[in-house]
Amino acid sequence: MGPEARIAFVGKSMGTAVSVHIDDDVSRVSAERAWESVCVFLRDIEDRFSTFLPTSEISRINNGELHMLDASPDVVEVLDACTWLEHLSNGVFNARQPDGSIDPAGFVKGWAAERAAGLLLQAGLKSYYLRIGGDIQTHGLQSTGEKWRVGIVDPHDSSRIRSSVDIPENWAVATSGTAERGQHIWGKDSLAVNPQFSSMTVIGPHLMWADAFATIGFALGGTGIEWVEKFPDYTAFTLS
Repeated sequence: MGPEARIAFVGKSMGTAVSVHIDDDVSRVSAERAWESVCVFLRDIEDRFSTFLPTSEISRINNGELHMLDASPDVVEVLDACTWLEHLSNGVFNARQPDGSIDPAGFVKGWAAERAAGLLLQAGLKSYYLRIGGDIQTHGLQSTGEKWRVGIVDPHDSSRIRSSVDIPENWAVATSGTAERGQHIWGKDSLAVNPQFSSMTVIGPHLMWADAFATIGFALGGTGIEWVEKFPDYTAFTLS
């Protein structure tokens, strides 16, 4: 299958665009089934983690209706990871909004995207990438044998590609910034982040960590790249 025959699906979930690009020799029906499994999974994640849905587990925890330890295993796993990241970053990563309510958005999107991409592998696909907002998880190579090449959008102009990067096989790329979504990153002591650049992109083997590290690195500002690159196989760059 050549690039002109690539199968793509586009949707929306978790408040942002979602797309899957498949470069396998598979039938359209098989590809659609794989895409549907991703959609069902992401709807479930949004239903449980959204801070905007009063029936979500996160909202019920914030409202005192559900104890954190009685939440589903996925919610407990995400909140544990957020606590670990908070300690790892000395409080720079913060899974609470300024009013004290829990909001794991800085981790859950990358975590969910990596798991959703795993569903495509379970469906028998080998060469694809899944994008949720600025987060991308790849698997395999393009049908040409080349690595997946990802464009990094200008943080000030979403119609313009500022840079591009070739992603190592089965690796991920995540970008964090405030230009597209406004102020949504809160650092230590729930203070709004005032960074020295407009976005940070991190490349590494796992999307959930690349996404979290991009958020932390962005919040750290001038020392962000150095902090990210303490972790083996993770690299970062910024755009002004």
